Amino acid sequence: MGSVLSDVAKVVQEKTQVRLHKRNIERVISAVMTTGDFWEIVDRSDLPVPAASEIVKELISREILFVDDRDNILLTQRGYDVAKELGIYEIPDYSCQACEGRGTPFYADKELYRTFVELAKDRPKAIQDFDQGSVTPETTVSRVLFIDSRGDLRGKDVIVMGAEDDLTGLAIALTRKANRVLIIDIDQRLIDFDNAIIKELGIDNAEAMVWDLRNPYSEDLLQKFDIFITDPPETFAAFRAFIGRGIATLRDEGCAGYFGLTLRDSSIFRWKEFQETLLNEYGVVITDIVQDFNDYMNWEYHPETRAAQIAPVKRNPSGIWYRSAWYRIETLPGFKVWNEPISDDVFYLDEEGSTT
Repeated sequence: MGSVLSDVAKVVQEKTQVRLHKRNIERVISAVMTTGDFWEIVDRSDLPVPAASEIVKELISREILFVDDRDNILLTQRGYDVAKELGIYEIPDYSCQACEGRGTPFYADKELYRTFVELAKDRPKAIQDFDQGSVTPETTVSRVLFIDSRGDLRGKDVIVMGAEDDLTGLAIALTRKANRVLIIDIDQRLIDFDNAIIKELGIDNAEAMVWDLRNPYSEDLLQKFDIFITDPPETFAAFRAFIGRGIATLRDEGCAGYFGLTLRDSSIFRWKEFQETLLNEYGVVITDIVQDFNDYMNWEYHPETRAAQIAPVKRNPSGIWYRSAWYRIETLPGFKVWNEPISDDVFYLDEEGSTT
């Protein structure tokens, strides 16, 4: 019976080109024991959507799972027998409800949170063209507090790159604790939104400007900052454009970068490759990885995404299911400044990505 998991992993890997092992199949079965909602199953199993979808379909074909008339995914009796024989159990959730599992409660600065929520309610809607999807206000404020707790905010020069659908740069500017805040994004709507608020509130050490991260930085941005923050798409081309170029903005050893990486658009195998690139090519060290730190609100264009089209059910997500880990990296002596142009056509999507 144990070969069932390995067989499913092999079949799904061949179909999707997403690297898998039998433990991934076990986690999907465990997730189904907890919830029948496909999008929550993706969340709990920590898999790219194409892989989770194909695993569910394969398990249905083997009569281990079935879909009821309300689009719930459930175990068959054979499924329960397989789970019992293989020692597969549901996975409990012990995360702190007060801080939403982040370890950094957004309400630690109530004034910042209230101000940010009031301003963010009028933000431009996320659009598919730029792979946008906004995190919750609680996430954004928690990011700022986390950065502050690491000594990476007060008196620092901070650049926020290609992530302003989350308004993290605006939230940092609102604290008035950084020495300088530069916000760059490809979306003119977000830049205009930030600049209008910055001007209205008289914040004189922050500005926002349009930039396409596929293009190299000008000399006035290279090695001029202490901290960078970004939220990249998860192809290798995008990783270089966002993370590689972010590292190039850092002025010295001991500077830091922050970004999110999901297991919804990347596999754990890709994480390994990303991490090897950080350590071996760019010469930085990973100091923190907080799993499921970033909670994303559902985006309106979800029905038009590949994720929706390949899902084994037609029901759209209703609760939060798309989350990412929060990474902190730090530069070491001799770290690499990378600032090459990006010409790769596969910028937002590849075999593991599906939410654009």
